[in-house]
Amino acid sequence: MSAKVIDAEKREQTYQLLNEFYQSFFSDVYNELNIHRYLPVRDAIANVIHKFIMDDHPMAFAGKLVMYIQTQIAFSHLRLSKQQLLLLHRLEDLTKNIDLTFVYTSPLDSNQQFVG
Repeated sequence: MSAKVIDAEKREQTYQLLNEFYQSFFSDVYNELNIHRYLPVRDAIANVIHKFIMDDHPMAFAGKLVMYIQTQIAFSHLRLSKQQLLLLHRLEDLTKNIDLTFVYTSPLDSNQQFVG
């Protein structure tokens, strides 16, 4: 397979995982009951999904999103379900070799980096 086909497959897989991750916040009762804590992460995921739709460096933003979610888990002591942790790990695997130089425009723990 050519590199372009592999990249397109990775991009599609990443997009599907992001959609699944976003939807998971509506099916986890703990997330719903504590939505104020999870809303920034859920909104950041929605913004990265929009980056895929607009074709605005989607894989780079997905890679940065993984790091953002990991910082939110550590700094805000967020609890993710087993399904969400599995999705995060799969996203990490898909985006671990992405060049993030373009998307370092704001602090890692700010969800504003995904807006615009």
